Amino acid sequence: MSPELFQQLTAELYERLSIKGVEAFRLSAYERLTRAAESLPPTAFQNAETLVEALRTFPGIGSSLLSLARTLYEAGTAPLLEELRQEIPDSVREMLHIGGLGPKRVHQLWYELRIASPEKLLEAIQRGKLDKLKGWGAATLKRIEENTRQYLSTRHLLLYYEAARLWEKLVETLGENAPFVHPVGEFRRALPLLQRVEALVPHTHWARVSAALPPDAVTTPDKAELHGGKVVLFPVEEETLGWALIAHTGPESFTEAMRRRLGEPRALSGLSEEALFERVGLPYILPAWRDWEDIIPLSEQGKLPEPLELSRIQGSVHVHTTYSDGADTLEAMAEAARHMGWRYLGIADHSARAAYAGGLSAETLLSQGEAIRSLNARYGGAFALLHGVEADILPSGAIDYHEPVWRQLDYMVASVHEKLQMQREEATERLIRAVSNPYVRILGHWTGRLLRGRHGYPIDEEAVLDACAAHSVAIEFNGNPYRMEIDWRWVRRAAEKGIAIVLTTDAHSVRELEYLRYALPVLQKGLLPPALLLNYHGPEVFKTKSGRA
Repeated sequence: MSPELFQQLTAELYERLSIKGVEAFRLSAYERLTRAAESLPPTAFQNAETLVEALRTFPGIGSSLLSLARTLYEAGTAPLLEELRQEIPDSVREMLHIGGLGPKRVHQLWYELRIASPEKLLEAIQRGKLDKLKGWGAATLKRIEENTRQYLSTRHLLLYYEAARLWEKLVETLGENAPFVHPVGEFRRALPLLQRVEALVPHTHWARVSAALPPDAVTTPDKAELHGGKVVLFPVEEETLGWALIAHTGPESFTEAMRRRLGEPRALSGLSEEALFERVGLPYILPAWRDWEDIIPLSEQGKLPEPLELSRIQGSVHVHTTYSDGADTLEAMAEAARHMGWRYLGIADHSARAAYAGGLSAETLLSQGEAIRSLNARYGGAFALLHGVEADILPSGAIDYHEPVWRQLDYMVASVHEKLQMQREEATERLIRAVSNPYVRILGHWTGRLLRGRHGYPIDEEAVLDACAAHSVAIEFNGNPYRMEIDWRWVRRAAEKGIAIVLTTDAHSVRELEYLRYALPVLQKGLLPPALLLNYHGPEVFKTKSGRA
């Protein structure tokens, strides 16, 4: 069994038990199993024995959980999971994807009102069936209704991360035939949400590529569809591949602009995509940049930045550990970052205010700092952990903890986690006050949006950007697949104001550190000059706000 499938099974079991509402101690045991599964290396999944032995090393994983893990691995299910699947329909579990609906609220919807799907939830809200439900005020209902509409309108779309994983799976399946398949469309332009993954295959290689596809692929002379139409391949004439890459990558406005410049279609035959750009006197424009309406004038004026490169990333910040709600220890996260070739990693567990996420008391936070210094001494300068915190921005705009604590940290990420339902003026003032705190180095989460789950809270973006510029606060581009914000459109505006961006993963496990390489193409869309990407710099750039450089 693959690591991904086992992790999906343990996560499903935990989510269904969360909705059911079992005893807290029992639920925490299944949560430990879920987090342990996320932390295991691929070698642990060779067989049931290696899996059980690997899980045995985790504290709190007893004999009953080990037996369950073995059953899940060998059978692909378990009696408890099957029982929960009968009791809680998949469409009920699906409601967990709606912003503002945690397991307790979904429990109420299902067990008290028998609301069985997002569609039925929207219908129930509109008919007033939730008006008297305990704990659901008018503001909450309005927010849930908005988020449900958002989810229903976008749930069919792929996250860029999901699309990239599908592409990787296709490349692995095709093996030696993979070089004949060329990505196009929204995936090639690295949109955070997209309809499907599209690719072109020259006619001369269509037969061999089609033969290498998995048995469930639906192939016709005109196209091949995989994963229920989420991946689609199209054959093209090899001599027109260069133009086809431009035309099928889009968007339409860019394609039309290039068509007008290139003129007679017959003159395009035999030219590569790069050669077509040369023919019209333009430097090559990255597909990720082609969504900008003014990208051709920018290129003519020589105003395109250098492309961002994964190989130049020196490190990242804003990751969580077992000190709060992370799955892996300080040392495990550090070793994973070192393995990725990074020079540093910035720890930022949750602050005390976020008690629901295991937020650290001031005493525990400072104790964590001692553990980080001990690890850094062991690394002897070859690698560094930065001691930070993801400090909650309180409703007033104040920052969790107090100055004596802030002063002892390397850096702070400030994020809103509570009271997301705000008016534009209130949200703007809250963020402006937060970034004016001299110890805040990074503004996290921007508007708190969740792709396919909820809209972000409304803010005056220009005012918040001006405040960040005035106080030298960097803005996080959160690489979690469901976030991908600050939105790429505002990245460009931030860069125009000289505001630095830091690409983070918000990783809660070793595995999630890899989100960075999937987020970089989306960040690329924002025309960010490399000098403003803090990840290109050493760890000292994160310490300047607290005076600990």
